[in-house]
Amino acid sequence: MSKSLFHFGDLSLDEHQRVLLRNGRRVPVPAKALSTLLVLVRNSGCVVEKEVLLEEVWPNEYVEEGNISQHIYILRKALGESTERHRYIETIPRRGYRFVAQATESRRKVHPPE
Repeated sequence: MSKSLFHFGDLSLDEHQRVLLRNGRRVPVPAKALSTLLVLVRNSGCVVEKEVLLEEVWPNEYVEEGNISQHIYILRKALGESTERHRYIETIPRRGYRFVAQATESRRKVHPPE
């Protein structure tokens, strides 16, 4: 099995370890917010509809659309975005969100525990 490591700016998102790093240091992000970021980064440059985020991050759970907004707020704070300029996550009104930063992906093999 292989997992990705995404790099953007001074940040790295490790899909296997499920951590966000800034200059090699862990940035505290709640699990669902991290899952939201993974969906956005995997679909970099494309609009991710709110319904898709709900299905990917909260499968088989009933949550309100406001949960997405709250997690985007948490992510923007963790990513160091200002309120007037979004370098990483763009809001597409009434549709969803788009990851707008240039992200590079490296893949590595991950061996399941024996």
